[in-house]
Amino acid sequence: IIRIEATISSIGGIGLLVWWFLMPILLPIADAADYFQNLILDRNWVFVNVIGLCSVLLLTLGFPGFYLKYSNRFKLMGFIGMMLTTTGLILYTCIQYYETIIWPAAAKINPRLLDLQGELVSGDTLVVSGLVISGAILASGSIIFGISALKAKSFPKLPIWMLIIGVPLFGIGVLIPIRTVGILLFSIGTIWLANH
Repeated sequence: IIRIEATISSIGGIGLLVWWFLMPILLPIADAADYFQNLILDRNWVFVNVIGLCSVLLLTLGFPGFYLKYSNRFKLMGFIGMMLTTTGLILYTCIQYYETIIWPAAAKINPRLLDLQGELVSGDTLVVSGLVISGAILASGSIIFGISALKAKSFPKLPIWMLIIGVPLFGIGVLIPIRTVGILLFSIGTIWLANH
């Protein structure tokens, strides 16, 4: 089971990189600030974002394997960190589903809902709250899990530090360059840990 979860995590980490770097190649990212709904209605939106959705789902399924592999070395905080990280990944998977499937359907009905300040993007407090809460849970879980893993001396230090730094930058980073650094660290750290 642990080997299967490691393989799933590796595929998820690779997929996350493919998704992130395909977006500026296949989607009109440069016009997103002015015409966000056109980005969502682009013919490649669903294809590219299904890769992200599947990748995050795989990471969600695989992450507990990092804890299970050395569960005898982790204390309670390691378990709490694993649970928070997994919960954050579940919530992020829901967000990916929302953005991949719901946004295009809504944009076909009323494109104004998908303006940057539209009700389905950042113009509604509940939508923004969901994004912030999921990012905060994911970030705090990875920090707690990472510190616990360092204390347990269960994994090499560098990939753990990549998770401790990368997941929060990805999870709560708003600016594209910060999220890019976060995704690189998160993905490479995950792949490295999965193959340890």
